[in-house]
Amino acid sequence: MLSVEALLIIGFIAGVLGGVLLGSRKVGCWVMAIVPIGAIVYVSWWQGQHPENIRSTSGLDFMFVPIPPTIAALLGYVCVWLVRDWLLWRGRD
Repeated sequence: MLSVEALLIIGFIAGVLGGVLLGSRKVGCWVMAIVPIGAIVYVSWWQGQHPENIRSTSGLDFMFVPIPPTIAALLGYVCVWLVRDWLLWRGRD
């Protein structure tokens, strides 16, 4: 399983890419839903590849693993919009 730090980095990169590639806030917010879905798919894949590491609390991975990359993705997405708005505000002078 990936470490929390790796999940945060992957989520932040996904958020920045979503913010840069999608100019619309409505579309970008919907695309951010891919991050927790991707994390759930990753947990499912990982548990399928490592059945010897399954324990009684492995079901909690489906709840708690998507949280760090989702938060990081939202922060990355917001950072792109803050920088974009700052550049537009600065260009008014």
